[in-house]
Amino acid sequence: MKVILLGMSLLSFLFGCNASSETPDPTVEKLQWLESADPRQDAKKAIEANDLRLLGLATRNISIPGVDQADNEKYQQACGVKLMDGISDVVRSDEHLRLMQKARRYALEYNEVIKTKCEP
Repeated sequence: MKVILLGMSLLSFLFGCNASSETPDPTVEKLQWLESADPRQDAKKAIEANDLRLLGLATRNISIPGVDQADNEKYQQACGVKLMDGISDVVRSDEHLRLMQKARRYALEYNEVIKTKCEP
């Protein structure tokens, strides 16, 4: 009987610790909105609001997906840039990497639409 109680206590301890040790990653939470976002529609709404800023990714340097590095500064001055929150040069988990890749694709499509209205 003591062995069964000890075994059950050990199992509940192990499962209890496993469930409580998972804390949400704030960088992942900042990018969750991408799961249901439509970059082309969002860009059209931004144009309607006269917001022609391109989306940038802050990694080691600011990159603007869809803009050649040589033209980066020209676009920043002409259109402006808003950095996507949750992007960095540090990958915190597989999920963070997946969402950062999704953010890059989102920014690429978004910027493609914005560039039709903003040229340096």
